[in-house]
Amino acid sequence: MASPGPDVMQIIRLGAHSTRAAVWAALGSTTGLTIWTVASLAGLSALITAHPGILVALQVVGGCYLLWMAYTAITDGIKERRAPATVVGTETRAPQPRGFTPDGIIKAATAFRMGFICDLSNPKVVIFFGAIFANFIDPGMGIAANLMVGAVLILESLVLLVGVALATRAVAKWMAKNSAWVDIVSGVVFLLLGVIILFEGLRSL
Repeated sequence: MASPGPDVMQIIRLGAHSTRAAVWAALGSTTGLTIWTVASLAGLSALITAHPGILVALQVVGGCYLLWMAYTAITDGIKERRAPATVVGTETRAPQPRGFTPDGIIKAATAFRMGFICDLSNPKVVIFFGAIFANFIDPGMGIAANLMVGAVLILESLVLLVGVALATRAVAKWMAKNSAWVDIVSGVVFLLLGVIILFEGLRSL
């Protein structure tokens, strides 16, 4: 679950500017993951299997959003590389990406929302959880047992994603120095993922 997908790249990208923002994004991603988990337990994966058009619609919307994320990340990175740094007092500050103030601060709610929407942009997650639950959940199990399996998956994801966010602190200086390239590389990953998801959705029409 912590593979280099949209969630991880979003966390790394924000971590290049602020570890705090990366942690909030990780919490947002986990919240989105919780929604997909509950939806899977409620039978959404089975509903999608029976009505593929639902997945197609989700893929088109999710793919388009990832393309938008790619655009913002790449343009932010290019702008940061091209624009001259500004001097504030005795500090030299580089241009900040969308969502950040000129002082390099981002609201917790903004970072949380970025992680939350990023996770919801990948509807294939619900299919993944559907396959997981098919192997670990027996029809005869009670609701409590089903919720326990879901809670374990959510907790695992929370630990992994927050771990990635905190790990950015170890390379904070390097990432801050190369934050423009982190934005651009993240944008390229978003672009590839968005094209793949969008292509899969449109191919099913």
